[in-house]
Amino acid sequence: MTKRDLILQRIVGVLYVIAGIGKFFPEIESVEERLDGAADGNDGVAVLGPFTERLAEHPTAVTVFVAAAMVVSGVVLILDRYLVVAALYGQLLMLVCLVVILVSSVPQILVLDAAFFAAAIYLLVRHRRTPSPSAAAPSRARTDNQS
Repeated sequence: MTKRDLILQRIVGVLYVIAGIGKFFPEIESVEERLDGAADGNDGVAVLGPFTERLAEHPTAVTVFVAAAMVVSGVVLILDRYLVVAALYGQLLMLVCLVVILVSSVPQILVLDAAFFAAAIYLLVRHRRTPSPSAAAPSRARTDNQS
């Protein structure tokens, strides 16, 4: 990965950490209100309606789960350790789930999450094209007289 890619990765990581911490401050984003809106917006939808209703019944658990997932994945991106690719896939899955759940009540989520989705896809492509440090290191061939 280039230095520019690493900077983008760390910026996305910082944004995830900030967004995750922000979940605990209703002044920034009220998860409870979002879940109530999603439950109302998905009312009558076959599978999604009952699911979002269940989520709206447990806003604290949803807040803790989503915030923890965002903060942990953001920290992984910032530190640039072994789980970066897994964190990016997890972020993509989370973004898709959030859009499916919230798009009926908060259509503007598509714009913001599209930017994060694009960044995650870009970073995944860059990570897949860059050989891992262990694969890039030349290995010494063993000779018959080495034990």
